[in-house]
Amino acid sequence: MERKNSPRAHKRSSIEAQPHEALSPPVTLCVICYGPHVDLARRFLESLYSRTDPLLFNLRAGLNEVEPATSKLFDEFATRYGNIELFVEPRNIFKNPLMRRMFNEKPLTSRWTIWCDDDTHFTRKDWLEKLGRRIQKYPQVSLWGALYFLTSRKPQALKWIRTARWYRRVPFKWEVQDDGTKAVRFVFATGGFWAMRTEVLQQLDWPDPRLVHAGEDVLLSEALRQNGHPIGHFEQGVRINDAPRRNPSAPEVVKLTPPGRVW
Repeated sequence: MERKNSPRAHKRSSIEAQPHEALSPPVTLCVICYGPHVDLARRFLESLYSRTDPLLFNLRAGLNEVEPATSKLFDEFATRYGNIELFVEPRNIFKNPLMRRMFNEKPLTSRWTIWCDDDTHFTRKDWLEKLGRRIQKYPQVSLWGALYFLTSRKPQALKWIRTARWYRRVPFKWEVQDDGTKAVRFVFATGGFWAMRTEVLQQLDWPDPRLVHAGEDVLLSEALRQNGHPIGHFEQGVRINDAPRRNPSAPEVVKLTPPGRVW
């Protein structure tokens, strides 16, 4: 089910910060909301529209078995601003399947695609401008986000990567742990917020169709590394990952062949 709202004429807001031409408007911005969490949806929308000129972006919003209040909220913003396209799932199909639908059901046409989780929110009116400047300064970078790292010694995780279509036999980065054992170090942009070159996203056919719900941020950054695409740190004016996991008992993390957990 897909709901569209035709664009409405609206005046340019008083927000003065404008992004660099690398994010020539409108840039595509995406978010997924889940279940009974209208408070997170409201915070996301209000922070976005109060700190970003709506003429600078189009919003693709995935509503994954959300409560009626969340649907009503998005309908109200869509009617008011005319730049929201809704991708509605009456039953929760989890993050990555809905992400694939949002990226592929209608072709992405902007040069960059920005991803947000429902607990993402914006704190500065110049966040998009600063992102554009970072893109301009470092044109070799294909993905921007808040960078973290983790280590893994689980063989099934490495096997999952080696069987991916995007795997290019680039050696893993092994390091010695405090206990003397070796593990692979993964540097990644956390999945709560990232900005990625749309061309690269499409080349990778992301997200990997084997993914279900969590762990995709680590694997995305590894897919980029395997294909020679640098990632860079950016978190100015953006706050992420400050809400508990919405469904902590869900068994779906990363789908293997055969199914099983990765991390």
